[in-house]
Amino acid sequence: MHLEQALATLASRVTQHVPLALMGLVLVVGAAVCLCEKVHTPSRWVVRKGACPCCGSALFGTTSVYQHLPGLDRICPESPYLCLTCDGIKIAALQRHYRADRVDE
Repeated sequence: MHLEQALATLASRVTQHVPLALMGLVLVVGAAVCLCEKVHTPSRWVVRKGACPCCGSALFGTTSVYQHLPGLDRICPESPYLCLTCDGIKIAALQRHYRADRVDE
């Protein structure tokens, strides 16, 4: 008899509190979804003319070295837009290639 009464009491308490717990869980999950869905607008980059948008260094086309290499833009059309910092290896290779072509002529 005591066992039946204890189980009946436990069942009634569970049936009272389970809907509240489920409602609380749904509210917490809904709030988390709302907070995570906010669209973050990327900060606007201010790109200076002649500067790399990634690091801010000067672009190769703005340097005096580039001005003394006529025709380099025909070998590599993107050469004026290469960054001295980010694309240093590519610029060095272009200069070697340019000088090798000039020696061959």
